[in-house]
Amino acid sequence: MRWLTSAIVVAFIATLISYNSITITTTAAAQVQQTVLQAPAPEKRVAIIGGGAAGTSAAYWINNAFPKGISDSVKVSATIYERNSYLGGRSTVVPIKDDPALGLIEVGASIYIERNYNLMNATERFGLERTRLVDGEDDDGRIRSKKGLGIWDGEQFLFEESGNDYWDSIKILWRYGYSPVKFKNHLKAIIERFSEGVYHDDDSIPAFRDVGEALALFGIDALVNETAADYLEKRHGISEKFVREIIQTASRANYGQDVEALHAFGALVSMAASGSWATKGGNFQIFEEFAKRSGAAIELETAVMEVQNITVFDEHTGEPVQRYVVITEDGMDIYDTVLMTAPLHSVGIELPYSTVLPAHRQYHTVHVTMVAGVPDPSYFGRTQETMPTMVVSTGSPLTDHFSGGEQPFTTFAIHKYLDDTGESVVKMFSSKAMSEDALDRLFVSRSWTLRKEWEAFPDLVPITEDGWPTMILDGFNKEEDNGILYINAFESCISTMETETVASKNAVRFLREQWCGDAYCVPFGDGWGDD
Repeated sequence: MRWLTSAIVVAFIATLISYNSITITTTAAAQVQQTVLQAPAPEKRVAIIGGGAAGTSAAYWINNAFPKGISDSVKVSATIYERNSYLGGRSTVVPIKDDPALGLIEVGASIYIERNYNLMNATERFGLERTRLVDGEDDDGRIRSKKGLGIWDGEQFLFEESGNDYWDSIKILWRYGYSPVKFKNHLKAIIERFSEGVYHDDDSIPAFRDVGEALALFGIDALVNETAADYLEKRHGISEKFVREIIQTASRANYGQDVEALHAFGALVSMAASGSWATKGGNFQIFEEFAKRSGAAIELETAVMEVQNITVFDEHTGEPVQRYVVITEDGMDIYDTVLMTAPLHSVGIELPYSTVLPAHRQYHTVHVTMVAGVPDPSYFGRTQETMPTMVVSTGSPLTDHFSGGEQPFTTFAIHKYLDDTGESVVKMFSSKAMSEDALDRLFVSRSWTLRKEWEAFPDLVPITEDGWPTMILDGFNKEEDNGILYINAFESCISTMETETVASKNAVRFLREQWCGDAYCVPFGDGWGDD
């Protein structure tokens, strides 16, 4: 495959002579590293592979970092390659009962929180309406359920929210003592420190080049090299009951992982989800707007098969310059830099021999089951009026009451009520496909069932400081200011829609450092420009 596509690249470059002023100076034998002569390109060209949160926001940050119409500024254009027919990546919706008139429901990334500056700011700037994720009221405000969380151990609810914040606070203190207060204060300090490092408008602060460097910069490196259980229970004296019932409930709901396996930062991020929001009509709209407002070219249903590096010579200086050929089923194009925004193992793209590939991190498979039907509250020993809106099953070691010690679901959440039929729309996450028998026990009746299986996020297990991936896969050395950047590397630490936009903004800061040395670039600030 390599020798064949290399030969194809030679032929392809020959067809671009009129477009890029290229002449071929290669040998008869096809080579991986081709040498050609080219006049200076009128602008830097960036290929963005992946149209999810990271890819679309990267295009937006590029447009703000290198705005058009400023004569002395560095010129940069971007192209987004997305193999699917839509933008948004793992943020996607389906119509309830295949009928858009009944509304849409998120299949993947569902919520963001008030602390997520980029996503909250995006919805405001783009004119998108925010909504709560779970529907617990009639249109007239009549409570249909207890509108809260229930922690289910297979036999009973260990803790339930009542909908009354004051009473719930008393119940928490009664059951868990001082640990909730102690944990809250610790969490606040960590989140504030992380936010200070992530959200800044100081162009003098250098971009990070690998995940380990970022973790040290944000002051959270100690949170990712041990499990949440060890960090919270042993290091900080948080009670095991609070950790295994409350914190683990959050970690299971967010990442499907127990505190004995998840690193401490993943657990803390899970517990920071106060003020949860979703975008009315689907979170994917945020990323569509990022892409639309970026001015980038968008290539949907275009899978990238291979990226090859080539060497060109500047016509005026004679200096060699490295560039990249992006090969799809439909053709090829040449770029100065390639941004990889999706997990490398999932895209199946052949990269140059010189690429430094990070170690593969195992991804967590999530089974999503959506049902329109009538839930059976007696399964939980409740009535419709006393049934919690969202149920999360307990994890280790609280699994004795589940058949075989295996929970039938991780989360069971009522998202919407259908007045015409009296049905509820329920979304469930589980570590295995839910059986028909399990669904029949959870529901009195079902009129619609939809299943989706996908690799939702990495297994966020602890990693030592030298085990994190680099962002630079190729190039960007003393001789080259072009290369391949792996934006998705940051997902190996934590996986959220917000942190994908944080990682993409860092990548654009990095490009500014490479390309704005002697040339003028407008201040980047917080990345939002004047839009």
